[in-house]
Amino acid sequence: MAFGIFSACGGGGGGGIGIADGGIRGTGSSVGPVSGFGSVFVNGVKFETGNILNRRVVNNDGLSSEDDLEKGMILRVEGRWTPDGTGTAESLEYDDTFRGTAANITVTKVDSSGAPETGTFTVLGQTISFDRRTVIRLDNEFADASALEGKLVRISAWPSGDSYRASYIGELDTLPENLVELEGLGRYDSGDLLIGTQRIIVPGDRVFADGLTADAIGQTGQRIEVEGEYDGAIITARTIRPADDRRYEGQEGEDIEITGTVSGYTPRATSFFVNGVAVSITSDTEFDDLDRDQLTDNMLVRVEGDFRDGIIVAEEVELFEGNADVEASVIKAGRLPDIWDIGGVIVVLTNSTVIEFDDGLSSISPGVSAEVEGIERTGNDGKVFLEALTVEVESDISTEYELTGRIDRAYTGSGSIKVLGLVLDNTQPVPDCDIVEVEYLAGGSTGYVVDELECAEDDDD
Repeated sequence: MAFGIFSACGGGGGGGIGIADGGIRGTGSSVGPVSGFGSVFVNGVKFETGNILNRRVVNNDGLSSEDDLEKGMILRVEGRWTPDGTGTAESLEYDDTFRGTAANITVTKVDSSGAPETGTFTVLGQTISFDRRTVIRLDNEFADASALEGKLVRISAWPSGDSYRASYIGELDTLPENLVELEGLGRYDSGDLLIGTQRIIVPGDRVFADGLTADAIGQTGQRIEVEGEYDGAIITARTIRPADDRRYEGQEGEDIEITGTVSGYTPRATSFFVNGVAVSITSDTEFDDLDRDQLTDNMLVRVEGDFRDGIIVAEEVELFEGNADVEASVIKAGRLPDIWDIGGVIVVLTNSTVIEFDDGLSSISPGVSAEVEGIERTGNDGKVFLEALTVEVESDISTEYELTGRIDRAYTGSGSIKVLGLVLDNTQPVPDCDIVEVEYLAGGSTGYVVDELECAEDDDD
């Protein structure tokens, strides 16, 4: 399936919904995946790029300007932004996490059409996972593992434990300057530099950059980034520098917002790491869409705060991990922009939403089908809605709908249940869990009827 992509241009607020896209006011650095263009959207902010000469992107990966960027690429923006979701960019910086050949594809979950939805693969020996949040750009439809196996790709990814989580996977015709790129924990073994099992020839100290030295790697071991020529077995390094962690750091005293994966978190801790950068929690830190004790390692979050003494002092920590979804026909547009009724579920689009279109489609409209993953929220009026992170708009129409969300135990309606704010007629046994998967049809006294009802696979309650 070939897709076109755009992001919602508005914040979809008001009327009791209350989406505050763009977060706090800031002047400094914003690092996160691109969600749209027409300017560039990062971390829920529409950054105008007209002040940048030729809209140049600082990189060494063969990109010339903003026109070469893709959705899902993790971009660093220096500039200014406001709570209304608008900003002005002063510079753009990008860096591939990996470039090389994809191998060892393992699919762990498929979607309703049988196409891969989650899984893992390797590039130069490093394990990388993909999921529904990953923007995948291949020359052929990603219908099965063979579409990715053996392909030359560039990857933009976050560290996730001992592996990586892809935000973007894009197929390449050729390698920029014929150089592969690899990131991971560097170590010396019998004089050889290794990342995992990948051997790297170091032709001299001249290849070390950004303050990194061979002694530093040998004494402590640290995550490093290597670019070099690959002969099918060994990489001859052209440049060795600290890993992408450096791109998530700010200047002393500046505002900063980053999106990435949590590590080093314990329930009583007053600090943890996001993409390898220390984050400090204070009594003033606000948690959005999650409680502090719900944080877990490898969870995707967005952190906003001040950069002080090498640490982000967090003003806000926001969940950026999807916890609910719906796959159904688009019923109608809401009475406010960027709000849709999809299979009876209220779906809100924001500046962070990435929308993909099937061939021949270019907009959301009643009658098409949509698959939405997002965050279940409750508006100022008490109504539940789904804030969309990703939307796939398809021309195939089905009368069978699916959703995953939290069952409302406070709801007392007779012969019905309430999930994701949607009331459905139900004669099925109600499982004893918080998050449920529902297959349902249009009809019945409420407008929708449960066909199958079960606990979600990843529900731990």
